[in-house]
Amino acid sequence: MIRKMAFKLLKAARVPERSIYDLRRAWHSAKKLQALGIDPRDLWRLHPRGDYFLERGGDIVPPPITANLALTNKCNLRCEICGSQKDLDQAETRRRHMGFQTVEAVAETLFPFLVTVELNSQGDPLLYPEITGVLGLIAQHGCELKVQTNGTLFTDRIIDLLLLQHGEVNLSLDAVGPKFDEVRRGGVWARAEPGLKRFLAARDPQKLAVGIYPTVTRRTIGEAVGVLDWAAEHDVDTVVFHRYSPIQDSFEERPSDAEFDRMRKNLAAWTARNDDRVRVYFEGLRLNSIEPKLRKTLFAGGKHTFRAVYAPFNYPIDADQPGADRRFTCTAPNSYVEIGLDGQLSACCRSQESPIGYATSVESFADAWFGKNYQRIRRSLRRGATGPYPLPDCEGCVKFFAPNSAASRLAVHYDADAAATEDSLEFIAGGDFRIERIAKGDGHCYYSNRLPPGILPAQFDLWEDNRLLGPGGASPEEIRALGEGRFLIAGRSIYWAASDNTDPRRNFRSYVLRPKASSPA
Repeated sequence: MIRKMAFKLLKAARVPERSIYDLRRAWHSAKKLQALGIDPRDLWRLHPRGDYFLERGGDIVPPPITANLALTNKCNLRCEICGSQKDLDQAETRRRHMGFQTVEAVAETLFPFLVTVELNSQGDPLLYPEITGVLGLIAQHGCELKVQTNGTLFTDRIIDLLLLQHGEVNLSLDAVGPKFDEVRRGGVWARAEPGLKRFLAARDPQKLAVGIYPTVTRRTIGEAVGVLDWAAEHDVDTVVFHRYSPIQDSFEERPSDAEFDRMRKNLAAWTARNDDRVRVYFEGLRLNSIEPKLRKTLFAGGKHTFRAVYAPFNYPIDADQPGADRRFTCTAPNSYVEIGLDGQLSACCRSQESPIGYATSVESFADAWFGKNYQRIRRSLRRGATGPYPLPDCEGCVKFFAPNSAASRLAVHYDADAAATEDSLEFIAGGDFRIERIAKGDGHCYYSNRLPPGILPAQFDLWEDNRLLGPGGASPEEIRALGEGRFLIAGRSIYWAASDNTDPRRNFRSYVLRPKASSPA
């Protein structure tokens, strides 16, 4: 009663709604943590510079507990369901790994307070050449490992490394047997299965859970029961089926809602016939009548207890669905961060093309996590919010996963002619932004339309390796006709020519937007 009266008095005194919201959230979080015997600030304090985070806003905004580290964009398979690889192939993007120095910088910045470090790249993380060092850093900081892999890379060395970890290994298997070869182009089930079986037989289920994450398309919907049979035979813990989200230029098709309904009924019947030997989900919906007990009871450290106060899913969920957070349609910007190949920071795995900062230093991460961009994104994802989404990727994602919440909401437009609004993001330059996925224009002109939302042209120079290009602000006609390093930034697109008018996709040079303040004199 006293608490409610206090909030009413704050409103009557015209205290800003944002401040009242933060106070209310802090109250609820504190009460929930207090019931568990946890101080809300303890997770920040695990960091050597925890006081700095608390001074910047950590007394109200909790830290993320999960970070996905995109170690590589290389993959040994080419699957029609994979938008990342298809897009990279079509754009002739140079494949590369995250530099290990970047891994170390991100680890120093984030790992002390992270509960889980996820390795789920645009490629397959087990291809990363220094995977031993990465796993060592994860273990050193007492983090749980979560790795997503296509199931074809389980050599004896990889198996030995994984057996030392605490956490979860998820296998992207849409089918087993001959169908696997058909839908996972480049994969051969007869070669992959022996390594998978060795790994599953050797792992300790108390410390390392194993899940299967099938993508359900029209080609694979009939394979679902076969995947469950294989999972039960080889002691897999969990299978989480999810709907295929159509991607451009793929011939895969999404099954109808009626087909998905029949599949769910068949899978629920399977769990009953097989005594709930496997935990089975369709996205966030549990299909077991009674949830099987988790066998994983051993953790890398004490940080795992903080999971109890975070929402379990990092994607949009309508309010009437199981597992939905009562305050946010999507909780990803509160509990999760996506880290790109150069240490750039994104709000979730679906917004990799929309970085909003960097996680390569304590200062740059704090600037982003407590800054206006994150405040605007979080505000836009509260239950009942009606304004435009500052993050462009939210529009399609919310429509797909939480259509009732989406209604007719649209995202902010960041095209060349759009004026900035109070909902717009402003890209925080914490380092070089590498231009990738380059397309050919007319004449000497090449372009990329994958710049971060809210980038301010006046703040950046364009560099070709160690050469400063320019002039900036050139007209499209000048770039096409004359080239020689001229460039133009317009909205989320950049148009430019190489210094010698060669093809930037094939001249083995890097092109980066560098903040002017950090450009050499």
